[in-house]
Amino acid sequence: MHTGPPRRDTDRVTHPETIDEVLVAMDRLLDRTVEENDPLGYFTCVYRTVTARIRDGVRDGEFDDDERMERFDVVFAQRFLDAAEQHRTGRAPSRSWRVALSTPRHSVLVLQHVLVGMNAHINLDLGIAAASIQDGDEIAELRGDFDRLNDVLAEMVDRMQEALGRVSPWTDLMDKVCGGLDEEVAGWSIGRARQRAWELAEQLAAQQADHDRIVDGRDRLVALLGGRLLHPVLLSTRIAVAAAARLERPSVRTVAEALLDPA
Repeated sequence: MHTGPPRRDTDRVTHPETIDEVLVAMDRLLDRTVEENDPLGYFTCVYRTVTARIRDGVRDGEFDDDERMERFDVVFAQRFLDAAEQHRTGRAPSRSWRVALSTPRHSVLVLQHVLVGMNAHINLDLGIAAASIQDGDEIAELRGDFDRLNDVLAEMVDRMQEALGRVSPWTDLMDKVCGGLDEEVAGWSIGRARQRAWELAEQLAAQQADHDRIVDGRDRLVALLGGRLLHPVLLSTRIAVAAAARLERPSVRTVAEALLDPA
């Protein structure tokens, strides 16, 4: 599923330092998930699209501080790449990512696979990444670019749902029946996730000595939200989602192709 120029052995970057290197790492991961039909590929291709859009924005000077935004985006992406590698090698990622990475492919809808990944990455990882880039009172200087990054995430969510509707009609039907599947399934929205992430970033920046305790508490909460996303509270929604998931059978390759070219 590699979408760029042919890769070389030197492209095998372990810890990316630029957004281009992040995209190389994501392409490697996406290739593996497509080959293995691993549901992690659903979130990976959505996130790759977001990352490419951020890279283009940095090149075009869309942010208040483009060099800082590149560092921010790399740190943010590294948390996802680390979680995926930890899971693959039998090590334990955060609780939030364990929920997202341990869900069998056919037990839930493709959209749920994507949203549970977004839940872990935005509600937990985004705030941690922001606080690592700008600490103390200086965190306020990051707010404008933080919001611009989240605008890109929201834009990609809309495009993702349109693309999934073409290759996964059961997801499209469920979204219409439930009046917004992401909201109905878990009370989850990009707007609320953005606000939670910024609150976490401010808390971590102001209370650096309590970093581990704060992160652990947030991780527990986000893992619970992930569980709600996979197992809806409303019985009617839970039954409908389970029935649709049994009928939904798009391969990771099919979904990846639609998400990477959603026009």
